[in-house]
Amino acid sequence: MNDQHLVVHATRSATLSPSLRVIRTPDGMNTTELHRIASRQHGAIGHSQLTAMGFRLRDVRILVNRGILHPAGIRTYVTTGSPDTLEQRITLATLIGPGRGLASHRTAAFLWDAVGPEHPWPFDVILPGRTHHRTSTDVIVHSPRDHRNIAPIQRRGIRTTCATRTLIDLAAVHEPLLRSAAERMLLAGHIRRDRLVAAVAQHSRHGRHGIGAVRTLLSDWPYGEKVAESVFELKMHHLLAGTDLDGYETQVDIGPFRVDLAWSRWKVILECDGWGKVDSAEHMRKWARRDSYLQSRGWYVIHVTWAELARTPGIVLREIRTALSTRGWRPEPVSH
Repeated sequence: MNDQHLVVHATRSATLSPSLRVIRTPDGMNTTELHRIASRQHGAIGHSQLTAMGFRLRDVRILVNRGILHPAGIRTYVTTGSPDTLEQRITLATLIGPGRGLASHRTAAFLWDAVGPEHPWPFDVILPGRTHHRTSTDVIVHSPRDHRNIAPIQRRGIRTTCATRTLIDLAAVHEPLLRSAAERMLLAGHIRRDRLVAAVAQHSRHGRHGIGAVRTLLSDWPYGEKVAESVFELKMHHLLAGTDLDGYETQVDIGPFRVDLAWSRWKVILECDGWGKVDSAEHMRKWARRDSYLQSRGWYVIHVTWAELARTPGIVLREIRTALSTRGWRPEPVSH
């Protein structure tokens, strides 16, 4: 097929983007379906998907020459004008080879909001079968023998391994991230202990990487029924351990309210605002009334977010010391 055989028909709707023009080939093929699929995949499209739509290699070359598609990797493309995002790059990684890959391991943990954006590189993907697919330095392809819980879950529009398998796979490649990732998934309601126990039983076999670390986590499970409260208390206990900021209590009842953590002697309260408590104007009014009640009875109320506690613990400690100091607290003198 020659370049002149492509006929471009502009859409009648002036409200549509020029990138959504219908491009028809002599056999009736057009790019409407191409754009529809790519728009659901962060602007990415795989060669196998183009083949399934009836585009031959020669057709794809013409689309590239016309600037409709841009090569983005190994047999993958992006549509003109689509933003270069982390999600697009992950999608491209899943479209390598047969185009039925899943984000897995560290990359899946990122999509489950269990690790930060600094951890998905290189991208981990699971591709079907045991064959070795050509990859790049940015992508690690996993072809596991263990196919349990391999059905994809959509996270941010990307095929991703389920939450429990993601934790086990994460432990296999980056064990130090396991505990914090499990905490985040617990807080978000993505996992429960019983489901993780069942997943370990399903995936257990001799030599399965990651199982041992998850078993250790389960054997030392520190979280109570009220997950948000117990995770916060555990995090604060670890943060305050070894400091001179002792004498605090957790889940303290003060009048009609229960606070997360309090130094009752100094009348200082620490509340963690990260569990989704304040999600409406009405909730904000209730929390304002709560703070007014506590302050009217002489309490100094500190609010910290989960992000501050996890990312800038030093700042949280300084804020606690400042609050306690205003109430007469003094650090213990260092003995020589």
